[in-house]
Amino acid sequence: MNAVWFKQGVTGDLRTAAQKGFGRVAQLYISKGKDLFVTSIREGNHGHGSLHYIGLAFDFRREGVNLKEIKTALGPNWDVIDEGSHVHAEYDPK
Repeated sequence: MNAVWFKQGVTGDLRTAAQKGFGRVAQLYISKGKDLFVTSIREGNHGHGSLHYIGLAFDFRREGVNLKEIKTALGPNWDVIDEGSHVHAEYDPK
């Protein structure tokens, strides 16, 4: 059984649009037989203007799922960035 895991200390909530995106990412991981490991929601230090602080971004590990699949699952209103140790996803419609 696959699960969603949160790094110790991950806190905060997501706004509705980000909750829906988070659900799509979780479903993608489950469909691929992978656990989703969330590394950040609102806590931590993020860049100036980060959407983490307003509940519109989350970070997670990309183990076993490629970036194109994540971008497809989230759709065009999302910025998805591979930051090496994790993927940053933020709801940022243009």
